[in-house]
Amino acid sequence: MKVLVIDDEKPTLSMFKLFLSAYGYDVHTAEDGETGVEMFRDLLPDIVFTDIKMPGIDGLEVLARIRKMDPGSQVVIITGHGDMEKAVEALDLGASDFINKPVERQALNAALERAEARRKLPPDIPFDLTLTPLADRVDIRLKGQLTGVIKPRFKTAYQDLQSTEPRSVQILLDDSFSVDRSGISLLTDTLQRLKQSGFSIVFKEIPYNFSKVFQMAGIDKLAQLEEQSLQD
Repeated sequence: MKVLVIDDEKPTLSMFKLFLSAYGYDVHTAEDGETGVEMFRDLLPDIVFTDIKMPGIDGLEVLARIRKMDPGSQVVIITGHGDMEKAVEALDLGASDFINKPVERQALNAALERAEARRKLPPDIPFDLTLTPLADRVDIRLKGQLTGVIKPRFKTAYQDLQSTEPRSVQILLDDSFSVDRSGISLLTDTLQRLKQSGFSIVFKEIPYNFSKVFQMAGIDKLAQLEEQSLQD
């Protein structure tokens, strides 16, 4: 499987090449965005890691150009600490995931696992929300891209939940799940209404870096967030 890493910092490129080569990937590197985009066109890699801040075109522009060439491409944004707003902007543009610098191996493993799983799925899976009543709770599975236009589906789900007992909800995210800024807002509003109605809410097995976005949005104040277990 081919992986392209785009970053203007040579130590970061060396680290990625060392780790990814050890995992058996065919690793290619580029030191700027323009070169990275050209290499993507030639190589058509399965997964791309790109730094968000680079001279010339930045990671967001790289992401936008790659997504135009291949809508099913898996692009993971590399951000610095404190760049969460940029990370959310990348999700708006269709990024698969993001990881923070300094890159931890566990976070890298989680991003790779998610990108590989999503690569096997068809692009543009329509959003779906499934409610499964169980004896002690209701399971809600979210699939596809969550955006603000899904609001009517969330309203119906909220109304359906009002008649359930006990008032316990477990939310699971499908491998195809993604979210943009408007989707985060819709999710937060719905969780607030559920909490006000007396529901306890748990997110199960959240992809490692999505939990950071949820925390930034204050979702951790409305629901318990249980991250996916990470392997070294």
